[in-house]
Amino acid sequence: MVDAHYDLLSICYVCYLKNDYTKIEKIAKEIKSNKEEIKCIFANLYFMSEDEMKNELHPSYYIQNVSVLDMFKIAKEILERYLPEIDFLYSIEGCDYIEIDDLELLYNEGLRSIIPVWNTENKYGSGNRTNKGLTKEGINLINQAIDLGIGIDLSHANLNTFYGIIEVIKEKQKLNKEVICYASHSNARILCDRERNLTDVQLKLIKEVSGLVGIFSNRNFITHNYNLNKEEQQLEYLKHIIYISNIIGIDNVMLSTDDMRFCGDIDPEYYELPIYDYSNIVHDTKQTLLKYFSLEDTNKILYGNAYSKIIDKLNIKSNRKCKKV
Repeated sequence: MVDAHYDLLSICYVCYLKNDYTKIEKIAKEIKSNKEEIKCIFANLYFMSEDEMKNELHPSYYIQNVSVLDMFKIAKEILERYLPEIDFLYSIEGCDYIEIDDLELLYNEGLRSIIPVWNTENKYGSGNRTNKGLTKEGINLINQAIDLGIGIDLSHANLNTFYGIIEVIKEKQKLNKEVICYASHSNARILCDRERNLTDVQLKLIKEVSGLVGIFSNRNFITHNYNLNKEEQQLEYLKHIIYISNIIGIDNVMLSTDDMRFCGDIDPEYYELPIYDYSNIVHDTKQTLLKYFSLEDTNKILYGNAYSKIIDKLNIKSNRKCKKV
């Protein structure tokens, strides 16, 4: 399986700040127990407002005298130390605290994906809790990222910012530039009306630019009925996969966990959000998919699409050895 969104870099960096690696040790043990099945994880370093980061992550999670580049390098080194056999696609979620000129330095250290905005507004655009669109700086950011060979992740962008990013991607494609784009952790809004989920119009636009959607197993974005048992929740998850694949095609669907259990110290509800965890994710997800899809299509959804359309094209396997010259 490929997991298209997991905040592993943020978890590693918080462990570093606390000098307590218990959480990443536990996660690494879970992943290693599935080492024959878990092949690649989109590992994410994320940023929010400074107050949110202090309250939800660590008082020193982001301080101005430590660059995002240094945070990225520290977290990446820790993650590769604990999980040396896993392929990672390294991502930054919320580009609030990086400059456009930082992208090449980050690329050289292994960055291969950006989510320009998180839930709120920054200098590049607006997330799904705000209403503004992609800014001029945001256009420049997307152009620079594409030119470097960094994937563009559409998750979290509000409608105006989403449409702006799509327009930049289309302009690049008109120039015969290959653009790797996807919404790494987004579900169908028609099935679960949350602003983070995608409308049918958005899904069709992702199809137009040959993008993918990572359908994620967070209960809050699958159903509003929290009285369902686990099996019923899994079937609701399947509905999102079926619905989205019917719009964008079976070859453009992948899966993600956006596993937020590490925030359970703040709010115990986070422990209840994953429908799957790393003790059962491969077996149970596969069994759920096989209730509707063929084995061939199930394997595409589990890992094939992500590898052929994102991971191989971004040369993820050689990230640790190859740097841009």
